[in-house]
Amino acid sequence: ASASSTDLGTKTTSSFDYGTKSTNNTGAHTHSLSGSTNAAGNHSHRDGRRFNPSVFKDTYQYGYTSSGQNTWGVQGSVGMSTGWLANTSTDGNHSHSLSGTAASAGAHAHTVGIGAHTHSVAIGSHGHTITVNAAGNAENTVKNIAFNYI
Repeated sequence: ASASSTDLGTKTTSSFDYGTKSTNNTGAHTHSLSGSTNAAGNHSHRDGRRFNPSVFKDTYQYGYTSSGQNTWGVQGSVGMSTGWLANTSTDGNHSHSLSGTAASAGAHAHTVGIGAHTHSVAIGSHGHTITVNAAGNAENTVKNIAFNYI
């Protein structure tokens, strides 16, 4: 025996408003952190100023020249090579390490608005197979005897 195939389509649940749900007011915690940077930072940059090596002595550390802080005058000819461009220091080859604990946000709750909604379930076309065997299972009742005789 068999059951015919049928398309049950898509079924939708009834709408229900779940409102707003809140978590409890626990969960205060911290995170530990640690790490380091490598020491591959040793490099310099050209800053665009041109200096003739014979008059470079006029420039001092950290932006000072004989003219004052962060000021300079043009010396030499304009057509000098890039080898005569002023460079920043190459004292950058170093690393950093860090460790500590991130601050706790304290005990707090979260609120989630679930609201009214439905769900759709696609069941689709399908069939079922029914099998009836010629010889069944072992009997679990008394064979052909009338119980209500008396």
